[in-house]
Amino acid sequence: MLRWLIFFSTACMVSCAPKVEQTAVYIAPYAGPMMTATNIETIYSDSGETKLILKAPVQLLLQNSDREFPKGVYVEFFDEQKDPKAILTSNYAIFYKEKNLYKISGNVVIDNKRDGKKMSTEELFWSPATKKIYTDKFLVIETANEIVKGNGMDATQDFSSYTIRTVTGIVSVK
Repeated sequence: MLRWLIFFSTACMVSCAPKVEQTAVYIAPYAGPMMTATNIETIYSDSGETKLILKAPVQLLLQNSDREFPKGVYVEFFDEQKDPKAILTSNYAIFYKEKNLYKISGNVVIDNKRDGKKMSTEELFWSPATKKIYTDKFLVIETANEIVKGNGMDATQDFSSYTIRTVTGIVSVK
């Protein structure tokens, strides 16, 4: 008898309960970085010899394995004697893993102190595989004797040699 009483009371409660509307809620998949690293230092070497050091205050590892450097990069290129040959700095960079290519932008400067050359532009691309840098943007190159302005450039990654695609002006410095 007690079982029947419990059954009927439960049935009454269930049948008298208000209906709850169900709505489908779409939750977008997470699209942000998989990992954030701060104050990174990456050393690239070949046969035990340091070729370059890349430093950045922040590195984001993206979903597609690209790496973003939202606060810029500092890269030192070394010569055979392990001395810094050139320094590249910028306000922003992204490394496209599939292309093995860096896009470096925002106040980009390459300073080859040993050769006395300094180049500034707003954007360039750097291929670690070919050890080349290039841009199609406006640039300024300063040497001890002149200031050269132009559009577009191809150069070695340490800025030891370069070719300007279109020279727009040369100013001699005394």
